[in-house]
Amino acid sequence: MTVLSFTVTFHSPFRVGSSYARDGVDAALDRHDPLPPDHLKGLMRASATDLLGLRPAEVDEVFGSPQNPSPWSWSSAHPDEDWEFSFRNRVEIDRVSRSAVKDHLVLGEQAWAGQARFEVTRVGALTDGAADRHILILRCAASAVHSLGSWRRRGLGWVGVVPDGPVSAEDVTALLSLAGGPR
Repeated sequence: MTVLSFTVTFHSPFRVGSSYARDGVDAALDRHDPLPPDHLKGLMRASATDLLGLRPAEVDEVFGSPQNPSPWSWSSAHPDEDWEFSFRNRVEIDRVSRSAVKDHLVLGEQAWAGQARFEVTRVGALTDGAADRHILILRCAASAVHSLGSWRRRGLGWVGVVPDGPVSAEDVTALLSLAGGPR
């Protein structure tokens, strides 16, 4: 079984919205799982597609599609110490009066940790060549993630993600050949 480990270093608090509300909070997060596996997988998939420029078929092979599940499984991120939770306000300002717009104050939760770790585990069968290609894509895609969660343009969710054993120049060269060369 192949297990890839990654470290997330947080440069600011973050918020990944939950699917449920809580009294007194407009934008709640899941305090039991603030950085869930589906969010991490989605970030890496978007990175592979948008930043690394991989072909859709290659991305679907690694991350899965409606027709074929991914041969990889993501864990939640677990901090080195406990998550710290706090609140953050957002308010809409009227352009004419330069005052707060009535009923446009949002109270949201945010989480913080110095670092957290997550794993991507191989759960499906792959040939040796395909496994090596997938590992390259997963490592490079994770390294290209620099923000997560919502309110990123408001200063939240700035991160760095590093696989155990940093991505090398040889890895980048191999990835460029997969993506069809330099762009």
